[in-house]
Amino acid sequence: MSKEKGPSSHLSYSRREALQVFVGAAVGGTLISEGSARAAFEQKLLGHWALIEDARDSSGNGHHGVLHGFAAPNGSAIVNGRFDGRSNYVEIPHSPSLILRKSDFTIAVWVKSGEAATDVVGDVISKWDATSRTGFTLCIKGSSGGYNSHGSQRSLQFGIDQASTGTWTDCGRPNPTSSYVSNSLTVFDGNLYAATSDAQTEKNWRRVYRYAGGQEWMDCGQVGDRKARGVGPLVVHDGSLFAATWNYDWTRVSKDDVDLSRVYRYVGGSEWEDCGQPGNCKRLFGMASYRGQLFVVGDDFGCWVYNGDRSWSLSRKFRSLVHPMAVHDGILYVGEFGDRVDGVFRKAEVFSFDGQKWSSAGNPMAPDDREDQIHALHTYQGQLHATTWPKGKVWALESDGHWAARGRLGESTESNALHVYNGTLYAGTIPRGEVYRFDGGANWTLLRRFCPDDAADPKHWGRVTSLTSFGGRLFASLGSYTSSILDAPPDLRGRVFSFEAGQSVAHDRDIGSNWSHVTAVRRGERLELYIDGQLSSTSSASSTSFDLTNESPLRIGLGPSAHFFGNIRDVRLYGEALDASAARQLAMVRPT
Repeated sequence: MSKEKGPSSHLSYSRREALQVFVGAAVGGTLISEGSARAAFEQKLLGHWALIEDARDSSGNGHHGVLHGFAAPNGSAIVNGRFDGRSNYVEIPHSPSLILRKSDFTIAVWVKSGEAATDVVGDVISKWDATSRTGFTLCIKGSSGGYNSHGSQRSLQFGIDQASTGTWTDCGRPNPTSSYVSNSLTVFDGNLYAATSDAQTEKNWRRVYRYAGGQEWMDCGQVGDRKARGVGPLVVHDGSLFAATWNYDWTRVSKDDVDLSRVYRYVGGSEWEDCGQPGNCKRLFGMASYRGQLFVVGDDFGCWVYNGDRSWSLSRKFRSLVHPMAVHDGILYVGEFGDRVDGVFRKAEVFSFDGQKWSSAGNPMAPDDREDQIHALHTYQGQLHATTWPKGKVWALESDGHWAARGRLGESTESNALHVYNGTLYAGTIPRGEVYRFDGGANWTLLRRFCPDDAADPKHWGRVTSLTSFGGRLFASLGSYTSSILDAPPDLRGRVFSFEAGQSVAHDRDIGSNWSHVTAVRRGERLELYIDGQLSSTSSASSTSFDLTNESPLRIGLGPSAHFFGNIRDVRLYGEALDASAARQLAMVRPT
Protein backbone atom coordinates (compact mmCIF):
# COMPACT_ATOMS: atom_id res chain seq x y z
CA MET A 1 0.00 0.00 0.00
CA SER A 2 1.13 3.55 -0.61
CA LYS A 3 2.31 5.60 2.33
CA GLU A 4 -0.41 7.95 3.60
CA LYS A 5 0.34 11.63 3.12
CA GLY A 6 -1.35 14.44 4.99
CA PRO A 7 -3.58 16.85 3.08
CA SER A 8 -1.21 19.78 3.60
CA SER A 9 1.82 18.09 2.01
CA HIS A 10 -0.31 16.73 -0.84
CA LEU A 11 -1.81 20.13 -1.67
CA SER A 12 1.58 21.77 -1.30
CA TYR A 13 2.98 19.60 -4.09
CA SER A 14 0.03 20.33 -6.40
CA ARG A 15 0.35 24.06 -5.87
CA ARG A 16 4.11 24.07 -6.38
CA GLU A 17 3.77 21.97 -9.52
CA ALA A 18 1.06 24.23 -10.92
CA LEU A 19 3.26 27.26 -10.36
CA GLN A 20 6.19 25.55 -12.12
CA VAL A 21 4.19 24.46 -15.13
CA PHE A 22 1.65 27.18 -15.67
CA VAL A 23 2.89 30.55 -14.39
CA GLY A 24 4.42 32.50 -17.24
CA ALA A 25 3.84 29.72 -19.81
CA ALA A 26 3.70 31.21 -23.30
CA VAL A 27 0.86 30.23 -25.60
CA GLY A 28 1.14 31.75 -29.03
CA GLY A 29 3.42 34.42 -27.58
CA THR A 30 0.86 35.45 -24.93
CA LEU A 31 1.47 34.91 -21.24
CA ILE A 32 -1.39 33.22 -19.43
CA SER A 33 -2.18 33.42 -15.75
CA GLU A 34 -1.89 30.56 -13.28
CA GLY A 35 -5.63 30.60 -12.66
CA SER A 36 -6.74 30.44 -16.28
CA ALA A 37 -4.17 27.75 -17.08
CA ARG A 38 -5.26 25.67 -14.10
CA ALA A 39 -8.89 25.98 -15.11
CA ALA A 40 -8.15 25.00 -18.71
CA PHE A 41 -6.08 21.98 -17.78
CA GLU A 42 -7.90 20.70 -14.72
CA GLN A 43 -11.49 21.01 -15.84
CA LYS A 44 -11.49 17.44 -17.17
CA LEU A 45 -8.57 16.02 -15.21
CA LEU A 46 -9.62 12.48 -14.28
CA GLY A 47 -6.50 11.60 -12.33
CA HIS A 48 -3.07 12.97 -11.46
CA TRP A 49 -0.34 10.82 -9.88
CA ALA A 50 2.98 12.56 -9.09
CA LEU A 51 4.73 9.26 -8.14
CA ILE A 52 7.45 11.02 -6.18
CA GLU A 53 6.86 9.14 -2.93
CA ASP A 54 3.43 7.58 -3.18
CA ALA A 55 0.59 6.89 -5.62
CA ARG A 56 -2.05 9.29 -4.36
CA ASP A 57 -4.28 11.11 -6.84
CA SER A 58 -4.04 14.90 -6.53
CA SER A 59 -6.90 15.62 -8.98
CA GLY A 60 -9.48 15.60 -6.22
CA ASN A 61 -11.27 12.62 -7.75
CA GLY A 62 -9.99 10.12 -5.21
CA HIS A 63 -8.38 7.71 -7.68
CA HIS A 64 -5.57 6.77 -5.31
CA GLY A 65 -3.25 4.01 -6.44
CA VAL A 66 -2.07 0.89 -4.70
CA LEU A 67 1.66 0.15 -4.91
CA HIS A 68 2.71 -3.39 -5.82
CA GLY A 69 6.21 -4.82 -5.43
CA PHE A 70 7.90 -1.66 -4.11
CA ALA A 71 10.34 -1.73 -1.23
CA ALA A 72 10.14 0.97 1.39
CA PRO A 73 13.59 2.47 2.04
CA ASN A 74 13.61 5.20 4.69
CA GLY A 75 9.87 4.85 5.13
CA SER A 76 9.05 5.85 1.54
CA ALA A 77 7.24 3.36 -0.69
CA ILE A 78 8.40 4.73 -4.05
CA VAL A 79 11.47 6.79 -4.89
CA ASN A 80 11.24 9.33 -7.71
CA GLY A 81 8.94 7.14 -9.78
CA ARG A 82 11.47 4.33 -10.10
CA PHE A 83 10.13 1.00 -11.50
CA ASP A 84 12.36 -2.08 -11.45
CA GLY A 85 10.98 -3.90 -14.54
CA ARG A 86 10.28 -7.01 -12.47
CA SER A 87 7.46 -6.53 -9.97
CA ASN A 88 6.76 -2.80 -9.50
CA TYR A 89 3.51 -1.29 -10.68
CA VAL A 90 0.71 0.99 -9.50
CA GLU A 91 -2.89 -0.17 -9.64
CA ILE A 92 -5.76 2.31 -9.65
CA PRO A 93 -9.02 0.44 -8.99
CA HIS A 94 -11.66 0.56 -11.68
CA SER A 95 -14.21 3.32 -11.27
CA PRO A 96 -17.16 4.48 -13.42
CA SER A 97 -15.44 7.86 -13.74
CA LEU A 98 -12.46 6.15 -15.44
CA ILE A 99 -14.61 4.59 -18.17
CA LEU A 100 -13.53 6.27 -21.41
CA ARG A 101 -16.15 4.76 -23.74
CA LYS A 102 -15.86 6.38 -27.20
CA SER A 103 -14.74 9.73 -25.82
CA ASP A 104 -11.62 11.77 -26.44
CA PHE A 105 -8.92 11.53 -23.78
CA THR A 106 -5.29 12.46 -23.11
CA ILE A 107 -2.44 10.80 -21.24
CA ALA A 108 0.42 13.09 -20.21
CA VAL A 109 3.47 11.60 -18.48
CA TRP A 110 7.19 12.01 -17.90
CA VAL A 111 9.23 8.87 -18.61
CA LYS A 112 12.87 7.96 -18.29
CA SER A 113 13.46 4.52 -19.72
CA GLY A 114 16.00 2.04 -18.48
CA GLU A 115 18.56 0.68 -20.89
CA ALA A 116 16.71 -1.45 -23.45
CA ALA A 117 19.77 -3.64 -23.84
CA THR A 118 19.26 -5.00 -20.30
CA ASP A 119 15.48 -5.48 -20.32
CA VAL A 120 12.26 -4.90 -22.22
CA VAL A 121 11.37 -1.32 -21.22
CA GLY A 122 7.67 -2.21 -20.99
CA ASP A 123 4.28 -0.57 -20.45
CA VAL A 124 4.01 3.00 -19.17
CA ILE A 125 0.26 2.97 -18.53
CA SER A 126 -2.65 0.78 -19.56
CA LYS A 127 -6.31 0.13 -18.98
CA TRP A 128 -6.52 -3.10 -20.90
CA ASP A 129 -8.66 -6.22 -20.69
CA ALA A 130 -6.80 -9.06 -22.42
CA THR A 131 -9.83 -11.35 -22.55
CA SER A 132 -12.04 -8.92 -24.46
CA ARG A 133 -9.05 -7.15 -26.12
CA THR A 134 -10.52 -3.81 -25.14
CA GLY A 135 -8.91 -0.65 -23.78
CA PHE A 136 -5.72 1.33 -24.31
CA THR A 137 -1.97 0.78 -23.88
CA LEU A 138 1.06 3.07 -23.93
CA CYS A 139 4.42 1.28 -24.00
CA ILE A 140 8.10 1.60 -24.88
CA LYS A 141 9.64 -1.33 -26.72
CA GLY A 142 12.28 -2.32 -29.23
CA SER A 143 11.94 -4.09 -32.54
CA SER A 144 12.76 -7.79 -32.79
CA GLY A 145 12.60 -9.70 -36.03
CA GLY A 146 12.61 -13.48 -36.17
CA TYR A 147 15.49 -15.00 -34.22
CA ASN A 148 16.78 -11.64 -32.93
CA SER A 149 16.39 -9.92 -29.60
CA HIS A 150 14.65 -6.55 -29.39
CA GLY A 151 17.78 -4.40 -29.78
CA SER A 152 18.67 -1.15 -28.06
CA GLN A 153 16.27 1.27 -29.79
CA ARG A 154 13.33 2.31 -27.58
CA SER A 155 10.24 3.17 -29.63
CA LEU A 156 6.99 4.51 -28.20
CA GLN A 157 3.63 2.96 -29.10
CA PHE A 158 0.10 4.09 -28.17
CA GLY A 159 -2.93 2.05 -29.15
CA ILE A 160 -6.63 1.42 -28.54
CA ASP A 161 -8.83 -1.51 -29.49
CA GLN A 162 -12.23 -3.11 -29.06
CA ALA A 163 -11.76 -6.72 -30.18
CA SER A 164 -11.14 -5.78 -33.81
CA THR A 165 -9.55 -8.09 -36.36
CA GLY A 166 -8.19 -5.83 -39.08
CA THR A 167 -7.54 -6.45 -42.77
CA TRP A 168 -4.22 -7.29 -44.41
CA THR A 169 -2.42 -5.03 -46.89
CA ASP A 170 0.19 -6.17 -49.41
CA CYS A 171 3.31 -4.09 -48.76
CA GLY A 172 5.24 -5.40 -51.73
CA ARG A 173 8.36 -7.43 -52.46
CA PRO A 174 11.69 -6.03 -51.23
CA ASN A 175 13.84 -8.17 -53.55
CA PRO A 176 12.30 -8.78 -57.00
CA THR A 177 13.81 -12.26 -57.47
CA SER A 178 14.00 -13.62 -53.91
CA SER A 179 11.39 -15.90 -52.36
CA TYR A 180 12.69 -15.35 -48.82
CA VAL A 181 12.43 -12.24 -46.69
CA SER A 182 14.77 -13.20 -43.87
CA ASN A 183 13.95 -13.42 -40.17
CA SER A 184 14.85 -9.78 -39.97
CA LEU A 185 12.07 -7.14 -39.87
CA THR A 186 13.60 -4.36 -37.76
CA VAL A 187 12.70 -0.74 -37.02
CA PHE A 188 15.62 1.68 -36.87
CA ASP A 189 15.67 5.47 -36.69
CA GLY A 190 12.17 5.96 -38.07
CA ASN A 191 12.32 3.33 -40.82
CA LEU A 192 11.46 -0.34 -41.32
CA TYR A 193 14.23 -2.58 -42.70
CA ALA A 194 14.09 -6.08 -44.19
CA ALA A 195 16.86 -8.40 -45.33
CA THR A 196 16.51 -11.07 -48.03
CA SER A 197 18.09 -14.41 -48.86
CA ASP A 198 19.06 -15.96 -52.18
CA ALA A 199 17.89 -14.67 -55.57
CA GLN A 200 18.10 -15.61 -59.24
CA THR A 201 21.53 -14.00 -59.65
CA GLU A 202 24.40 -13.39 -57.24
CA LYS A 203 24.15 -9.61 -57.64
CA ASN A 204 20.85 -9.75 -55.73
CA TRP A 205 22.20 -11.85 -52.84
CA ARG A 206 22.88 -10.25 -49.40
CA ARG A 207 20.49 -7.34 -49.83
CA VAL A 208 18.86 -5.12 -47.18
CA TYR A 209 15.89 -2.89 -48.01
CA ARG A 210 14.13 0.07 -46.39
CA TYR A 211 10.35 0.35 -46.61
CA ALA A 212 9.23 3.43 -48.58
CA GLY A 213 5.44 3.04 -48.18
CA GLY A 214 2.80 1.38 -50.29
CA GLN A 215 4.53 -1.51 -52.07
CA GLU A 216 7.84 0.31 -52.51
CA TRP A 217 11.19 -0.67 -51.00
CA MET A 218 14.51 1.19 -51.26
CA ASP A 219 17.66 -0.90 -51.86
CA CYS A 220 20.24 -0.26 -49.11
CA GLY A 221 22.96 -2.06 -51.00
CA GLN A 222 24.66 -5.40 -51.09
CA VAL A 223 26.13 -6.28 -47.72
CA GLY A 224 29.83 -7.09 -48.01
CA ASP A 225 31.75 -8.63 -50.90
CA ARG A 226 32.08 -12.18 -49.54
CA LYS A 227 30.12 -14.97 -51.21
CA ALA A 228 27.08 -15.50 -48.98
CA ARG A 229 23.56 -16.06 -50.27
CA GLY A 230 21.75 -13.72 -47.94
CA VAL A 231 21.51 -11.45 -44.95
CA GLY A 232 19.69 -12.99 -42.01
CA PRO A 233 19.77 -11.23 -38.62
CA LEU A 234 19.29 -7.49 -38.20
CA VAL A 235 19.47 -5.74 -34.83
CA VAL A 236 19.88 -2.21 -33.47
CA HIS A 237 22.90 -1.88 -31.19
CA ASP A 238 24.56 1.22 -29.75
CA GLY A 239 22.72 3.57 -32.12
CA SER A 240 23.51 1.62 -35.29
CA LEU A 241 21.88 -1.06 -37.43
CA PHE A 242 23.88 -4.30 -37.66
CA ALA A 243 23.44 -7.12 -40.18
CA ALA A 244 24.82 -10.65 -40.34
CA THR A 245 25.21 -12.65 -43.54
CA TRP A 246 24.07 -16.25 -43.76
CA ASN A 247 23.46 -19.19 -46.06
CA TYR A 248 20.17 -20.36 -44.58
CA ASP A 249 19.34 -23.30 -46.87
CA TRP A 250 20.34 -26.22 -44.62
CA THR A 251 19.62 -28.73 -47.41
CA ARG A 252 22.55 -27.41 -49.49
CA VAL A 253 24.80 -25.37 -47.21
CA SER A 254 27.27 -28.18 -46.43
CA LYS A 255 28.11 -28.58 -50.13
CA ASP A 256 27.47 -25.03 -51.32
CA ASP A 257 30.38 -22.93 -52.60
CA VAL A 258 29.98 -20.04 -50.16
CA ASP A 259 32.17 -18.05 -47.77
CA LEU A 260 31.92 -17.93 -44.00
CA SER A 261 29.47 -15.42 -42.57
CA ARG A 262 30.36 -11.97 -41.24
CA VAL A 263 28.73 -9.06 -39.38
CA TYR A 264 28.38 -5.55 -40.82
CA ARG A 265 27.31 -2.11 -39.56
CA TYR A 266 25.09 0.10 -41.69
CA VAL A 267 26.85 3.38 -42.50
CA GLY A 268 24.04 4.84 -44.63
CA GLY A 269 22.93 4.89 -48.24
CA SER A 270 24.26 1.63 -49.66
CA GLU A 271 27.40 1.45 -47.50
CA TRP A 272 28.16 -1.27 -44.94
CA GLU A 273 31.20 -1.44 -42.64
CA ASP A 274 32.80 -4.86 -42.13
CA CYS A 275 32.81 -5.82 -38.42
CA GLY A 276 34.59 -9.12 -38.83
CA GLN A 277 33.89 -12.84 -38.71
CA PRO A 278 32.47 -14.45 -35.55
CA GLY A 279 33.81 -18.01 -35.42
CA ASN A 280 33.69 -20.25 -38.47
CA CYS A 281 30.03 -20.15 -39.45
CA LYS A 282 28.30 -20.47 -42.79
CA ARG A 283 25.13 -19.37 -41.00
CA LEU A 284 24.68 -16.68 -38.33
CA PHE A 285 21.18 -17.07 -36.93
CA GLY A 286 20.38 -14.49 -34.25
CA MET A 287 21.79 -11.29 -32.74
CA ALA A 288 21.23 -9.44 -29.47
CA SER A 289 22.31 -6.17 -27.89
CA TYR A 290 22.95 -6.93 -24.22
CA ARG A 291 24.64 -4.84 -21.52
CA GLY A 292 26.38 -2.68 -24.11
CA GLN A 293 27.74 -5.60 -26.12
CA LEU A 294 26.71 -7.20 -29.40
CA PHE A 295 26.14 -10.99 -29.35
CA VAL A 296 25.59 -13.38 -32.26
CA VAL A 297 25.05 -17.15 -32.53
CA GLY A 298 26.08 -19.34 -35.47
CA ASP A 299 26.23 -22.87 -36.82
CA ASP A 300 29.58 -23.62 -35.16
CA PHE A 301 27.45 -23.88 -31.97
CA GLY A 302 29.12 -20.75 -30.58
CA CYS A 303 27.78 -17.57 -29.03
CA TRP A 304 30.16 -14.77 -29.95
CA VAL A 305 30.57 -11.26 -28.51
CA TYR A 306 31.96 -8.30 -30.46
CA ASN A 307 35.14 -6.67 -29.13
CA GLY A 308 35.37 -3.95 -31.78
CA ASP A 309 37.92 -3.60 -34.58
CA ARG A 310 36.55 -6.73 -36.32
CA SER A 311 37.47 -8.86 -33.30
CA TRP A 312 35.13 -11.43 -31.68
CA SER A 313 35.41 -13.55 -28.54
CA LEU A 314 33.66 -16.81 -27.69
CA SER A 315 31.16 -16.43 -24.85
CA ARG A 316 29.79 -19.99 -24.83
CA LYS A 317 30.07 -23.14 -26.93
CA PHE A 318 26.82 -25.11 -27.04
CA ARG A 319 26.24 -28.77 -27.81
CA SER A 320 23.96 -28.07 -30.75
CA LEU A 321 22.59 -25.29 -32.96
CA VAL A 322 21.27 -22.12 -31.32
CA HIS A 323 18.83 -19.92 -33.25
CA PRO A 324 16.77 -17.43 -31.18
CA MET A 325 18.03 -14.82 -28.71
CA ALA A 326 16.09 -12.55 -26.34
CA VAL A 327 16.88 -10.15 -23.51
CA HIS A 328 14.36 -10.51 -20.68
CA ASP A 329 14.44 -9.28 -17.05
CA GLY A 330 18.12 -8.40 -17.24
CA ILE A 331 19.13 -11.78 -18.66
CA LEU A 332 20.19 -12.86 -22.16
CA TYR A 333 18.35 -16.04 -23.24
CA VAL A 334 19.12 -18.37 -26.15
CA GLY A 335 17.30 -21.42 -27.49
CA GLU A 336 19.42 -24.50 -28.15
CA PHE A 337 18.25 -27.35 -30.39
CA GLY A 338 18.04 -30.91 -29.13
CA ASP A 339 20.19 -33.67 -30.57
CA ARG A 340 20.72 -37.43 -30.69
CA VAL A 341 24.02 -38.90 -29.54
CA ASP A 342 24.55 -42.65 -29.73
CA GLY A 343 20.83 -43.12 -30.21
CA VAL A 344 19.94 -41.11 -27.06
CA PHE A 345 17.55 -38.21 -27.60
CA ARG A 346 18.28 -34.97 -25.75
CA LYS A 347 15.57 -32.35 -25.77
CA ALA A 348 15.96 -28.73 -26.75
CA GLU A 349 16.92 -26.39 -23.93
CA VAL A 350 16.88 -22.69 -23.08
CA PHE A 351 20.03 -21.16 -21.58
CA SER A 352 20.48 -17.86 -19.75
CA PHE A 353 23.44 -15.50 -19.37
CA ASP A 354 23.56 -12.86 -16.61
CA GLY A 355 26.68 -11.14 -17.89
CA GLN A 356 28.96 -13.41 -15.86
CA LYS A 357 27.90 -17.02 -16.29
CA TRP A 358 25.65 -19.25 -18.36
CA SER A 359 22.93 -21.39 -16.74
CA SER A 360 20.15 -23.71 -17.89
CA ALA A 361 16.62 -22.29 -17.93
CA GLY A 362 15.15 -25.71 -18.58
CA ASN A 363 13.31 -27.58 -21.31
CA PRO A 364 10.10 -25.81 -22.42
CA MET A 365 8.06 -28.89 -23.23
CA ALA A 366 6.08 -31.72 -21.67
CA PRO A 367 7.90 -34.91 -20.60
CA ASP A 368 6.36 -36.99 -23.39
CA ASP A 369 6.89 -34.40 -26.14
CA ARG A 370 9.47 -35.08 -28.84
CA GLU A 371 10.02 -31.37 -29.45
CA ASP A 372 13.69 -30.82 -30.23
CA GLN A 373 14.05 -27.29 -31.60
CA ILE A 374 13.39 -23.81 -30.20
CA HIS A 375 12.70 -21.11 -32.78
CA ALA A 376 11.39 -17.96 -31.09
CA LEU A 377 11.77 -16.17 -27.75
CA HIS A 378 9.70 -13.12 -26.78
CA THR A 379 8.31 -11.33 -23.71
CA TYR A 380 4.54 -11.13 -23.18
CA GLN A 381 2.71 -10.20 -19.95
CA GLY A 382 6.06 -10.13 -18.19
CA GLN A 383 6.91 -13.75 -19.07
CA LEU A 384 9.40 -15.15 -21.54
CA HIS A 385 7.63 -17.18 -24.25
CA ALA A 386 9.22 -19.83 -26.48
CA THR A 387 8.08 -21.75 -29.56
CA THR A 388 9.14 -25.28 -30.47
CA TRP A 389 9.35 -27.74 -33.38
CA PRO A 390 7.89 -30.05 -34.77
CA LYS A 391 4.41 -29.38 -33.35
CA GLY A 392 4.38 -25.59 -33.18
CA LYS A 393 3.75 -25.41 -29.43
CA VAL A 394 4.21 -22.28 -27.30
CA TRP A 395 5.48 -22.19 -23.70
CA ALA A 396 5.86 -19.50 -21.00
CA LEU A 397 8.59 -19.36 -18.35
CA GLU A 398 6.98 -18.83 -14.95
CA SER A 399 8.55 -17.23 -11.88
CA ASP A 400 9.23 -20.62 -10.26
CA GLY A 401 11.35 -21.69 -13.25
CA HIS A 402 8.78 -24.05 -14.76
CA TRP A 403 7.51 -23.76 -18.33
CA ALA A 404 3.72 -23.55 -18.72
CA ALA A 405 1.92 -24.72 -21.87
CA ARG A 406 0.33 -21.98 -23.97
CA GLY A 407 -1.16 -24.17 -26.68
CA ARG A 408 -0.39 -25.09 -30.26
CA LEU A 409 -0.60 -22.91 -33.35
CA GLY A 410 -3.18 -24.92 -35.29
CA GLU A 411 -1.46 -27.76 -37.12
CA SER A 412 1.79 -25.87 -37.61
CA THR A 413 5.21 -27.42 -37.18
CA GLU A 414 6.99 -24.34 -35.79
CA SER A 415 6.87 -20.58 -35.34
CA ASN A 416 9.78 -18.33 -36.27
CA ALA A 417 8.07 -15.18 -35.03
CA LEU A 418 6.44 -13.86 -31.86
CA HIS A 419 5.47 -10.23 -31.33
CA VAL A 420 3.28 -8.14 -29.00
CA TYR A 421 1.30 -5.56 -30.96
CA ASN A 422 -1.35 -3.23 -29.53
CA GLY A 423 -1.83 -5.32 -26.41
CA THR A 424 -1.94 -8.77 -28.02
CA LEU A 425 0.56 -11.54 -28.76
CA TYR A 426 0.87 -12.74 -32.38
CA ALA A 427 2.77 -15.65 -33.92
CA GLY A 428 3.79 -16.68 -37.45
CA THR A 429 4.07 -20.30 -38.57
CA ILE A 430 5.23 -23.02 -40.95
CA PRO A 431 4.13 -24.80 -43.20
CA ARG A 432 1.25 -22.67 -44.49
CA GLY A 433 2.61 -19.23 -43.67
CA GLU A 434 -0.05 -18.40 -41.09
CA VAL A 435 -0.46 -15.63 -38.50
CA TYR A 436 -2.18 -16.49 -35.22
CA ARG A 437 -3.48 -14.31 -32.38
CA PHE A 438 -3.17 -15.49 -28.78
CA ASP A 439 -6.53 -15.39 -26.97
CA GLY A 440 -5.42 -16.57 -23.55
CA GLY A 441 -4.96 -19.93 -21.86
CA ALA A 442 -3.97 -22.29 -24.66
CA ASN A 443 -6.18 -20.66 -27.31
CA TRP A 444 -4.95 -19.29 -30.63
CA THR A 445 -7.05 -17.79 -33.44
CA LEU A 446 -5.98 -18.06 -37.08
CA LEU A 447 -6.01 -14.61 -38.71
CA ARG A 448 -4.50 -15.25 -42.12
CA ARG A 449 -3.16 -18.16 -44.18
CA PHE A 450 -0.82 -16.87 -46.87
CA CYS A 451 0.35 -20.11 -48.48
CA PRO A 452 -1.52 -23.12 -49.94
CA ASP A 453 -2.52 -25.80 -47.47
CA ASP A 454 -2.09 -28.68 -49.93
CA ALA A 455 1.70 -28.58 -50.40
CA ALA A 456 2.82 -32.17 -49.79
CA ASP A 457 6.47 -31.43 -50.60
CA PRO A 458 8.12 -29.49 -47.72
CA LYS A 459 10.18 -27.54 -50.25
CA HIS A 460 6.95 -25.86 -51.32
CA TRP A 461 5.96 -24.84 -47.80
CA GLY A 462 5.86 -21.20 -46.71
CA ARG A 463 6.75 -19.55 -43.44
CA VAL A 464 6.13 -16.27 -41.67
CA THR A 465 9.76 -15.45 -40.96
CA SER A 466 9.30 -12.43 -38.68
CA LEU A 467 6.79 -10.02 -37.16
CA THR A 468 7.28 -6.47 -35.95
CA SER A 469 5.26 -3.29 -35.46
CA PHE A 470 5.95 -0.09 -37.37
CA GLY A 471 3.94 3.06 -37.96
CA GLY A 472 1.10 1.70 -35.83
CA ARG A 473 0.73 -1.51 -37.88
CA LEU A 474 1.82 -5.14 -37.51
CA PHE A 475 4.16 -6.28 -40.32
CA ALA A 476 4.74 -9.91 -41.35
CA SER A 477 7.45 -11.15 -43.72
CA LEU A 478 7.10 -14.32 -45.79
CA GLY A 479 9.61 -16.83 -47.05
CA SER A 480 9.86 -20.25 -48.60
CA TYR A 481 10.73 -23.27 -46.46
CA THR A 482 14.42 -23.65 -47.40
CA SER A 483 15.04 -20.06 -48.60
CA SER A 484 16.35 -21.36 -51.95
CA ILE A 485 14.96 -19.89 -55.15
CA LEU A 486 15.37 -23.40 -56.62
CA ASP A 487 12.60 -24.76 -54.39
CA ALA A 488 9.87 -22.11 -54.53
CA PRO A 489 9.10 -19.18 -56.84
CA PRO A 490 8.84 -15.58 -55.61
CA ASP A 491 5.04 -15.50 -55.30
CA LEU A 492 3.54 -14.58 -51.93
CA ARG A 493 6.79 -15.95 -50.53
CA GLY A 494 9.26 -13.09 -50.54
CA ARG A 495 6.63 -10.43 -49.82
CA VAL A 496 5.70 -8.36 -46.75
CA PHE A 497 2.16 -7.76 -45.46
CA SER A 498 0.74 -5.56 -42.70
CA PHE A 499 -2.48 -5.02 -40.81
CA GLU A 500 -3.93 -2.80 -38.09
CA ALA A 501 -5.87 -4.16 -35.13
CA GLY A 502 -7.77 -1.38 -33.44
CA GLN A 503 -5.92 1.89 -33.87
CA SER A 504 -2.28 2.65 -33.12
CA VAL A 505 0.29 5.38 -33.46
CA ALA A 506 4.05 5.15 -32.91
CA HIS A 507 7.20 7.17 -32.40
CA ASP A 508 9.59 4.87 -34.30
CA ARG A 509 12.81 6.51 -33.17
CA ASP A 510 14.86 5.99 -30.04
CA ILE A 511 13.30 7.88 -27.15
CA GLY A 512 16.63 7.79 -25.33
CA SER A 513 17.46 7.28 -21.67
CA ASN A 514 16.88 10.85 -20.43
CA TRP A 515 13.58 12.30 -19.22
CA SER A 516 11.02 12.67 -22.03
CA HIS A 517 7.53 14.08 -21.80
CA VAL A 518 4.91 12.06 -23.65
CA THR A 519 1.42 13.25 -24.51
CA ALA A 520 -0.84 10.61 -26.06
CA VAL A 521 -4.16 11.89 -27.40
CA ARG A 522 -7.33 10.35 -28.76
CA ARG A 523 -8.97 13.09 -30.79
CA GLY A 524 -12.08 12.00 -32.65
CA GLU A 525 -11.11 9.45 -35.29
CA ARG A 526 -7.33 9.86 -34.86
CA LEU A 527 -4.56 9.23 -32.32
CA GLU A 528 -1.66 11.63 -31.75
CA LEU A 529 1.72 11.37 -30.04
CA TYR A 530 3.69 14.36 -28.74
CA ILE A 531 7.28 14.02 -27.55
CA ASP A 532 8.59 16.87 -25.38
CA GLY A 533 5.68 19.01 -26.51
CA GLN A 534 6.24 18.46 -30.24
CA LEU A 535 3.90 16.45 -32.45
CA SER A 536 5.71 13.26 -33.44
CA SER A 537 3.06 11.26 -35.29
CA THR A 538 -0.64 11.04 -36.09
CA SER A 539 -2.53 7.87 -36.92
CA SER A 540 -4.69 7.38 -39.94
CA ALA A 541 -8.38 8.11 -39.43
CA SER A 542 -10.40 5.20 -38.10
CA SER A 543 -13.74 4.30 -39.64
CA THR A 544 -14.72 2.70 -36.33
CA SER A 545 -15.37 4.50 -33.07
CA PHE A 546 -13.93 2.04 -30.57
CA ASP A 547 -15.69 1.77 -27.23
CA LEU A 548 -12.92 1.31 -24.64
CA THR A 549 -15.24 0.36 -21.77
CA ASN A 550 -13.80 -2.34 -19.53
CA GLU A 551 -13.68 -3.09 -15.81
CA SER A 552 -9.94 -3.66 -15.59
CA PRO A 553 -7.96 -1.42 -13.26
CA LEU A 554 -5.82 1.40 -14.58
CA ARG A 555 -2.19 0.32 -14.24
CA ILE A 556 0.94 2.44 -14.26
CA GLY A 557 4.13 0.55 -15.01
CA LEU A 558 2.39 -2.61 -16.18
CA GLY A 559 0.44 -3.80 -19.20
CA PRO A 560 0.28 -6.60 -21.76
CA SER A 561 3.98 -6.40 -22.65
CA ALA A 562 5.95 -6.21 -19.43
CA HIS A 563 6.62 -4.38 -16.19
CA PHE A 564 8.17 -0.96 -16.85
CA PHE A 565 11.91 -0.58 -16.43
CA GLY A 566 12.90 3.01 -15.64
CA ASN A 567 11.19 6.05 -14.11
CA ILE A 568 7.62 7.33 -14.48
CA ARG A 569 6.54 10.69 -13.04
CA ASP A 570 3.65 13.15 -13.14
CA VAL A 571 1.03 10.91 -14.78
CA ARG A 572 -2.12 12.78 -15.85
CA LEU A 573 -5.28 11.39 -17.42
CA TYR A 574 -7.72 13.87 -18.99
CA GLY A 575 -11.22 13.21 -20.26
CA GLU A 576 -10.63 15.43 -23.30
CA ALA A 577 -8.18 15.85 -26.16
CA LEU A 578 -5.58 18.45 -25.14
CA ASP A 579 -4.25 20.66 -27.92
CA ALA A 580 -0.68 21.26 -29.03
CA SER A 581 -0.19 24.29 -26.77
CA ALA A 582 -1.21 22.25 -23.74
CA ALA A 583 1.25 19.52 -24.71
CA ARG A 584 4.01 22.14 -24.89
CA GLN A 585 3.13 23.59 -21.49
CA LEU A 586 3.08 20.23 -19.77
CA ALA A 587 6.54 19.49 -21.16
CA MET A 588 8.12 22.70 -19.87
CA VAL A 589 9.45 21.59 -16.48
CA ARG A 590 11.59 18.47 -16.56
CA PRO A 591 11.77 16.29 -13.41
CA THR A 592 15.00 16.12 -11.47
